Amino acid sequence: MPKSNSESHPAPQLPQNQRFSYRFNMIAHTLAQHMLLRVDREFALNLAEYRILSVLGERRSPSIKDIAAYTQLDKAHVTRALTDLVRRGLVTQIVNKQDRRLRVVKLTRAGRAMVAATLPIAIERQQRLERRLTTSELRVLWKALAVLAEESTLMLSEVEHGSRRRRDPFPIGERKP
Repeated sequence: MPKSNSESHPAPQLPQNQRFSYRFNMIAHTLAQHMLLRVDREFALNLAEYRILSVLGERRSPSIKDIAAYTQLDKAHVTRALTDLVRRGLVTQIVNKQDRRLRVVKLTRAGRAMVAATLPIAIERQQRLERRLTTSELRVLWKALAVLAEESTLMLSEVEHGSRRRRDPFPIGERKP
């Protein structure tokens, strides 16, 4: 009886902890939990509210769609968080006169103060992480992250638009069942 494909050619192994997506996700989750605990304890903000305030602190009058894209939250989650931020007097929402479905979101004076108060936490965390690396390692890390971000964006685009052929599950020389 001939050996099956899986016996003659073992499947390649890539342990989960050696996958970029897994490692990046674990780091991102840990950092998000760290920030959540800090901003909840110190400012009574949840993570979505903190992220939205951070985006509003850097961008002038983004739409809800823009905020969702920058925060990686869905629009419904952004809308719920904005409702609480409006209630607390940290942001305002202005309905677009040309298209009433669109709203422009802006920080209030209290919102700007909240952003300024939370910024030291982000700076402190960034500096602590950067201190773990040499200047050279940090330069390489930023370069590597830019390259990987570009490639992952390309990979997503290829899948979304079907621009690359699917990989043949039976490479040349292997029999099809």
